Amino acid sequence: MVDNLNSKIKDYSNVTKELIGKKDNSSFDGVIFVEESSVADFKMNYFNKDGSGNALCGNGLRATVRYLIDNKIYKAKNLKLEAVNKTFECKINDDKTISAIFSPPDKIKMKFKLKVNFNNIWQLITVSYINVGSPHIVLFLDDIEKPRLKNIEDINMIEWGRTIRMHKDLLPEGANVNFIEVVSSRQGILKIRSYERGVEGETLSCGTGALSAGIVAHALRGIRKPVKFQTRSGEELTVNFEIEDFKVKNLSLTGFALRI
Repeated sequence: MVDNLNSKIKDYSNVTKELIGKKDNSSFDGVIFVEESSVADFKMNYFNKDGSGNALCGNGLRATVRYLIDNKIYKAKNLKLEAVNKTFECKINDDKTISAIFSPPDKIKMKFKLKVNFNNIWQLITVSYINVGSPHIVLFLDDIEKPRLKNIEDINMIEWGRTIRMHKDLLPEGANVNFIEVVSSRQGILKIRSYERGVEGETLSCGTGALSAGIVAHALRGIRKPVKFQTRSGEELTVNFEIEDFKVKNLSLTGFALRI
């Protein structure tokens, strides 16, 4: 998190790569520049570790709220943040979790096939695509036929994630990739692992990935809302929304944001 309220930093890409390149910083996924905004209370300007920007970071919105509160820059429980030319309503809940409200997805394409090579075996897998500010592919563990996996821990995240992220059918933009294991349909509990473009590796928790996966899981598998995600970080993310006239409304992401 970088305080850029004075707008002195202009070269975001190089500053991001410089910060990530410092000793002990290689595990960071990116940098958030907190800035003044003319349309909201503050602006969240997120850049991936490779220096690429102009993508929405769902968890970054919640982290920005925590940063503003912890550093006594802002005191109210409700605020608006600007990001990727949109504004997002955020709030601190009574249980200290932080929620962010998102616009409906720009694009949804459910259940289509991608031809992939996993473990030197060519196969067609069923995936879904959603763009909630960042493009995401969502696929379920039990839709992978070769090899059959018992749990999400067995996924070859780097190789398989990169294979889908750079798939020719998704270029030139590519997409983030989310593997999902259903823990309980009735209780709405899923496990998620996410390969993130720009990071070019697995991220411990992806907010927009959880939003995308929550919509797909409810639509295709009837997973109960709100959908709770067990992430690699150990933290839980909760995704909630309504469906009205086949459209997503009141899409929200909730979870703790902790300074470590």
